[in-house]
Amino acid sequence: METSPLLQKFLGVQPRAFGAVLVILGLLQSALGGLFLTFRCSYTDDVGIHFFSGILLVLAGIVAIIADRFPNIGWVKACLIFHITAAVAAAVINFLYVRDILYFFPTFCTFTDRVQHGCRVLTRFVFYCTALRGIAFAAGTVGFCLAISIAAFGCQTVCYPSSENTATVVNLRLQEGKIDPE
Repeated sequence: METSPLLQKFLGVQPRAFGAVLVILGLLQSALGGLFLTFRCSYTDDVGIHFFSGILLVLAGIVAIIADRFPNIGWVKACLIFHITAAVAAAVINFLYVRDILYFFPTFCTFTDRVQHGCRVLTRFVFYCTALRGIAFAAGTVGFCLAISIAAFGCQTVCYPSSENTATVVNLRLQEGKIDPE
């Protein structure tokens, strides 16, 4: 099948590989969202907001795989829209993860109560919740970076179709206290 040079540029970044990784990260985010909804470590867990980024990452990954499998400008545009939306959702969810990680969980355990079983269970529960949030934050950050990357290449294909190279590099040289662009 003959594809245009613009689509060849987009296909050169291997959107199928990016899409497969996004699908895996989205499934991981959804699984962790299920754990957060089950154990309710924080008040944001009651809403089920953790599923949104996972679902959007899965959809963005599927669209990237389809855009690689059936290359046309329509799928590239859909890929661009889905990846921008998934990147925004991942950024918001990552902000909530950071806030929840940094939030101080009061254990209300005194020194004499720490030997009791209930206080140790509560401390472990807080530790596990924080560790799971760290894993979810790492997965969300990788998903955000991949979604931004594919969106950038999709935008280069869709938004700047006539340019050969959209990256402009300006070399600055410092001579005798002056900055001279080359």
